[in-house]
Amino acid sequence: MRIKTVRVPREFEAVFARAEEAVAGYFRERRDDPEHGTIEVLGERYILVRAASLSVEFFALVRELLGNGRTAEADDFSRNILFDLAHAVGRSDARRFHARMKLEDPIARLAAGPVHFAHTGWAFVDIDPRSKPVPTDEYFLLFDHPYSFEADAWLEHGQRTDFPVCIMNAGYSSGWCQESFGVRLVTAEVLCRARGDEACRFVMAPPARIEARVEEWRKERPPELGGLRGYQIPDFFARKRIEEELRRARDELEQRVVERTAELERANQRLQEEIRIREQVEDELLRSARLEAVGRLAGGIAHDFNNLMGVVIGQASMLEHTVPEGSPLIVVAREIRTTGQQAAQLTQQLLSLSRAQIHNRGPVDLSAAVRSTLELLERLLAENIRLKTDLAPNAGVVRMDRGQLTQVVMNLVLNARDAMPDGGTLTIRTAPAGGSAEEASSWAVLEVSDTGAGMDERTAARAFEPFFSTKTSGTGLGLPTVQRIVAGAGGSVALDSAPGVGTTFRVRLPCVSPEACGVETASAAVPRGHETVLVVEDQPSLRSMIARMLEALGYRVRVASDPAAALQDAASGAPPIDLLLSDVVLPQMNGRQLADRLRAERPGLKVLFISGYPDDDVLRHGVEGGRMELLAKPFTADELARRVRRVLDG
Repeated sequence: MRIKTVRVPREFEAVFARAEEAVAGYFRERRDDPEHGTIEVLGERYILVRAASLSVEFFALVRELLGNGRTAEADDFSRNILFDLAHAVGRSDARRFHARMKLEDPIARLAAGPVHFAHTGWAFVDIDPRSKPVPTDEYFLLFDHPYSFEADAWLEHGQRTDFPVCIMNAGYSSGWCQESFGVRLVTAEVLCRARGDEACRFVMAPPARIEARVEEWRKERPPELGGLRGYQIPDFFARKRIEEELRRARDELEQRVVERTAELERANQRLQEEIRIREQVEDELLRSARLEAVGRLAGGIAHDFNNLMGVVIGQASMLEHTVPEGSPLIVVAREIRTTGQQAAQLTQQLLSLSRAQIHNRGPVDLSAAVRSTLELLERLLAENIRLKTDLAPNAGVVRMDRGQLTQVVMNLVLNARDAMPDGGTLTIRTAPAGGSAEEASSWAVLEVSDTGAGMDERTAARAFEPFFSTKTSGTGLGLPTVQRIVAGAGGSVALDSAPGVGTTFRVRLPCVSPEACGVETASAAVPRGHETVLVVEDQPSLRSMIARMLEALGYRVRVASDPAAALQDAASGAPPIDLLLSDVVLPQMNGRQLADRLRAERPGLKVLFISGYPDDDVLRHGVEGGRMELLAKPFTADELARRVRRVLDG
């Protein structure tokens, strides 16, 4: 008997022939009754649905619903829902048909599926001889749907797609076969006529084996037919697992509701505390805004002041080099320079308020920095607080921003002061870290101790939390700031406290040798040079002083009062410059923009910025990026000489 509705391997022809005869007889008992809107086959009610409405038009509708820009999401939704629907319908039809036709053998059950498929208008089925339909995990079915309703619908609408479209065919087939063999199955369409392939071809296997089966088919495919262009494994079973997990979660929810109710009662007690903290944060934000405004003003003042002090310090340092040794004028020049540098340190305190400040990490002698800071803080200590210091001269040199180190010391000292409202002893100690000789040379320690009331274990555990404070007027930002700065320098902060004993904060910072930081010793000769330097500075007195400093060191110096003059100098045909020495804040354009313009013409040009007010935008993209260096104003002739030489040699 010739089989009309399906093409199968020879060994299955007899089974499928019987199935075709049975199913054909089934569908011959069809009765249409339009007056009642029914179509019946042997008492089973059927419906006719337009093929396009469940394929190309369904995709278009979902794309329209989701809107522009969401085509991929819409198509993914359409594929998932159509596959799930068809899979469920295939299982349901198979279960009903098997029972009605009294089919027990899995192959006989399978055979009824493709024939039923053809009679209901889904597609013709062509099963490949390589298929292995068995009721185990080895199940494998390779088949074509030469007249798939989905592919035909897309082609009839003139739609071409980059993904396989026979989704309901795949879902219905896997649903019917799963019901027939009692094995979970999924189908992937690997070729599709709607995509321009030669056939609509499908691979069916258990979910855990589908990827391997597709790969096996790909390797067996003749090269002249082209490779596999892409396919999708339906995630029906993955979603089912998610649904099961959701059901389990729902069962657990009732217990969690009970637990959550208790948590809410506790949360209600914390609410008032959170409100208090929120109000404190809002106050801190207002205070921060005021501080930022003060910071901008401080930054502007610092810039102008540093320019003035730059001339004073620079001229004094030049005078020290020109006055004969033994002259009383050397003492005068040295006092002028020292006093100017002390004034510049006060300027750094103003800069610490400025949001535009960058952190210029360099070698800092820990003990010297602490000693300098204490000179500023001693006046803030009450008379009933006794200050004891033990600053080891060999505590170590650390690499960090001097202003930030000052801030660390200041916060710890003021914190200790506030812990002793009735007086006590404040002890500040610096020393190399204890332990082995190697460790001692690698770390420096700063300890700040008080004899105040101390903290219990619970309070000490929260000491570094932002906005946590044991003082009614405290901001809760001092210790978090200390921790952040120290961590940024590669160090750590430890806290040792007990009620009635007092508190000790121990800061460990990594040491560096002065040589490793490129620091010259005081006795080293001032380096000289012969290169050509272009000095760009809009302050006349500072510009002329820098020029004299460099000329005295043997350099060939050209000067410009603004960027326009500097660019004109570069374009004048004069001998090319080796170093651009430029202020950061200039009229017309900033120093970094000027450097970029000049470097575009001469990529190897060395650049050294000078500034009394480090502008955030200029330096974050230049100095902190490692491409350029900054010499902070004010500076001495020796500092300028060493930095210029280092940049040129680097």
